[in-house]
Order: sequence, then structure tokens, then C-alpha cells
Amino acid sequence: RPPQGWQWASKLRPTGTAQRAQGNLLAESLRPSIHPSVMGACFARVFASERRQMMESEMMVASSTTEPLLRETEREAVTSLLRFMDQESQNDQHSMTEERLRHLCTLSYSENVELQRSSALCFYEISEKLVEPVTMEMLKPLIHLLLSPDIDVQKTSSLALSNLALHGPVDNKLVVVKAGALQPLVILLSSEDKEVQCNACGCITTLATLESNKVEIVKSGAIPPLLVLTSSSSTAQVKRNATGALLNLTHIENNRQRLVEAGAIAVFTRLLGSQDSEILFYSTAALSNLAVNVDHRREIMANGGGDKVLRHLISLMSGAIEKVQCQACLAVRNLASDSDNQQLIVRLGGLRALVPLLASGDVETVNAAVAALRNISICKGNEVPIVESGALHQLKKLVSFPNQIEIQCHSAGTIRNLAAEDQTMPIVESGCLDALAERLCELGTSPQTASDEMLTEVSGAIAILAGQSFVRKKIMALFDGNFYRTALSLTNSSYIEVQYNCAGIIGHLAIDEEYHSLLLEGRPSAMDYLSHFLLGREGKLCLIAVWTVSHFSAGSEKTKSLLRGSELMSRVAELSKGDETSDTTQLAQAAISNLKEMH
Repeated sequence: RPPQGWQWASKLRPTGTAQRAQGNLLAESLRPSIHPSVMGACFARVFASERRQMMESEMMVASSTTEPLLRETEREAVTSLLRFMDQESQNDQHSMTEERLRHLCTLSYSENVELQRSSALCFYEISEKLVEPVTMEMLKPLIHLLLSPDIDVQKTSSLALSNLALHGPVDNKLVVVKAGALQPLVILLSSEDKEVQCNACGCITTLATLESNKVEIVKSGAIPPLLVLTSSSSTAQVKRNATGALLNLTHIENNRQRLVEAGAIAVFTRLLGSQDSEILFYSTAALSNLAVNVDHRREIMANGGGDKVLRHLISLMSGAIEKVQCQACLAVRNLASDSDNQQLIVRLGGLRALVPLLASGDVETVNAAVAALRNISICKGNEVPIVESGALHQLKKLVSFPNQIEIQCHSAGTIRNLAAEDQTMPIVESGCLDALAERLCELGTSPQTASDEMLTEVSGAIAILAGQSFVRKKIMALFDGNFYRTALSLTNSSYIEVQYNCAGIIGHLAIDEEYHSLLLEGRPSAMDYLSHFLLGREGKLCLIAVWTVSHFSAGSEKTKSLLRGSELMSRVAELSKGDETSDTTQLAQAAISNLKEMH
């Protein structure tokens, strides 16, 4: 009997962070943060010609004040800023001089609403073309304007702050948060004005693209009002911005827990029925990120009776929006990390949606689809539906998908899972064995630079398939009868799993006596790696070596004589005296017994 190892299902962990957890594969990185420039965030727009006219009007209103000293200071500030608008508004770049900032502070902290509007408009003008990084001193008066009682001031100042975070250096986002902008922005999320809501959402979304800001945003209490803004009473742009902001917050583990506790799963599930492609994209990606955690997956599945989310996701995979298809595949992949969901996905028609995406023209979608299929293939009851879906013909092509190691690994891993569930004949008939063998030969020519995971998955799949006698005949005929040499050479790989799998291929070939002479007397020879494995400290390599020797020992008298004269049999003899209950000892005893026959 063969030792267990390369017969186990090839499992994936859920996509999310760069961490690794037992049971399922986490992708190397999260989905990229959503940016307002991508979202088409709804920001208030004020044209240059209007800005000057508004500031002149506000200066005239301000002249009616009854406090002469303050009036002169404010008049000086407005005059200076109007001069700036006249002289520099057409320039490609702006800078914040000490004098300009002083005048802006005068207007920003004034109790005169019209002057606050002038300051906000000037900040907006500067924010569109500012060349240097923002400073705490520059931001303080602007943040003060966010809490003005005047809606127009709120609109324009929130837009100016968004520009500084969006278009300036990355560090601007950090400075904006350190300057204290979050609390005013969170307050504005509850404004009755839709433009103010939208600008505040857009600004928070931008700030949340910086990793260090994500936790601070949650601490500021942003989650509840953002969830509220996804409701049907909000405008489409507000809902887009709010959903995008929530998505960006899902990239931190602690944030995901806070989101779930606040009821985000029900919100994102509801949004899967949206007619807006951007909202669909953000909500699907957010659910995918939440599904990294096993407890969150259970809550997602419990929401709406168990299959509601999956039905939505399967429908989205069949939709016409490519980026939504990709996110839906990733969400299905993560939910398929749980065995209870693997058969349910198939029962709900998941394969009809998933398999066509293996031939998508978008690399990310192909990667997501084949990763989802790999998780689904873990379930023993799914192998026949997967084979009948026609997936094998696509998997054969994906094993050698150009320049995409991850896609290659997922496709080989899926074939490996299906092989472990007795689907050998259709796998071979589809051409998958030939594709795997060709890929292993390609990788074997430069094993030190090849992906360890790719080598492991491909060699593991072939090792399982080699358990069938008709497959062994095909293997020995591959590449003019030279394929076995690749497997022999890779028993010297730097990766233990690859050594083990390739030894498994040779061990299965050793079942057939007709191949003994080639395997033992040719170059490279199985004798070399068998001696190395038997003398090494790696228990599973020693076990598979003894298992292989036991096959050779059952061969012809010529093979037995070759073994008796080898040094490796002294090591086998030592192993035969070990623990009687261990597989290694029992296999060693069987080999010794075989060699004693007819001797």
C-alpha cells in the first residue's frame, strides 16, 4: 500500500491578507484600495469665474460690519486673496505662502459666514494645484471650516480637503488625519445635504487608502454613519462613496470584526442586488474580504437563510460586468474554504457560472475562477460534476498559462484533487496528464528557479495518477520514453515536497517489473536517491524510499540480485528492526523477506 501524502486534497486558504492559516490559502495581497478618482466621487464643483465673483460679493457684505479693526483685517485678507485669484489662478501650480496662510486663517476663523465662504473657495483653488506637501498649520483653518454652520462652506471645504488628500503626496493623507480631520468628517456624514455627505465619504475613502489611517477611521466612529449612507434613501453617488469607504476599511483584521459587529454583512448582502456596477463591485469585494475569517463566513452564510449570498454571487459571476465577475469568484473561493459550502455551490449552479470564466480574457478573472474551482474540488462529491462540466479541457490549458504561476498552480492543484477522487480516466483522456508532464519537464530544466508550489502541485498530481497501471504505461512512453528521467532528477530537488512527490512517481513505476532495469541501471538511477532518502533524517522520505524498495524487491531475480549487492539494503535491514507497528518497519521487513525468497 502506498504511504499517504500526495493523495491528500490540495487545499486553498481564503483570499485576503498576506497571512497563512491552516486549511485554506490566503492570497498574496488584498484587493487594491478603492480610490475616489476611480469611484467618480460626487464632489461639489465651483468654477474659477464664479469663485472670484462670489468672493467680491462676500467682501462687500463684510464691509457692513461694525467692528472697524476686524473689518480692516478682514478687508486686507480678502483683497490679498482676490489679488492671488487674479494673478495666479491661471498658473499650473500653487504654493501656500506664510502671508497667504495668515490671511486664510483670518477669514476661516471669522464669524462672518461670507468670509468663511471666501476662505473655503480660496482653499479649494489652492488645493487643485498645490505643489508642496500639506502641513498641520495649513490644515487647521481648513478643518475648522468643516464645522461651519453654513452648508456652502461645508461643501467647499470638504472638497478642498479631499483634493489635498487625493492629489497630493501620499503623506498628505497621514497629515490630514493627524491634524484632526476625522471627527469633523464623521459629523458631516450625517449632514442633511447630499453633496456634503458625498464629499465627506469621498474624503474618508481617500484617507482609507493609507494603511495606518484605516484603524483611526474606525476609531473615529465612521462605520455606523457609513452603513446608514448605503441605504436606499441616499443618492447613487453617496451610496457609491460610502460603500467604497467601507470596502477600504475591510483590509484590516480588527476592522473586519468591527464591521461585522456593526451589521455590515447584512448591508453588503443587500447591496449585491444593486443595479449600480460600482456598488456591486465594492460590496462583492468587501464580502470577499470579510470571508477570510471562518466565523465571518458562517455569519455570511447564515444571513438570509444560508444560500442567499451564494445565489447572488453565482448570478454575478454570470453577469456582464467583468470586474464584478472577478470579485464574485474571489468571494465564492473564500466561502468554498468551508466544506459545507462546497457542495452547496455546485447544487446552486456554481459550475455553470464558474467554468466559462476559466476562458476569460481577463487574467485576474481567470485566476479567481480557477482558485474557486480548486476549493470546490476538495469535496469528494463534486468531482463528477466538475468533470462533466468540461472544466478539464480548460485546466489542461491553464497548467501552462503564460507568465502566471498562480493560475498554473491552481489548475494543477484542481487536477490533483480530482485525481485523488478516482477521476483518472477522464483526466488522462482530456490531455491533462500530457500537459502536467510537459510542464514538469519545463520546470525540471531549471528547478532552482522554478516555483516550489508549482513543482509540488504538478509532481503531486502526476504521482497520484501514476497509481493506475494504464497511466504508468503512458508515463513511460512520454517524451520518447524519457519522462521518468525528469522525475528521477527532481528527487534531488531543494524542496522536500517535490522530492517526495517525484519519489512517489518512481515508487509507482516500480510496481511494474518491466521498468525495473531502466529505473535501477540507467542514469540517473533510483539507487542514488533511495540511498540518500534512507540515510536521511526526513521520516516521510525514508518511508517512501522503503515503500519503493519493497516494490523492487518483488521483481525479477536480476533486480533482487542488484538490491542484495547494494549498500542501501543494510540500511533497510536496520529499519526492519524498528517499531513493529510502524509502516517503515513493516515495509522494510517485507523487502527483506522478498529478497530471501529463492536465494
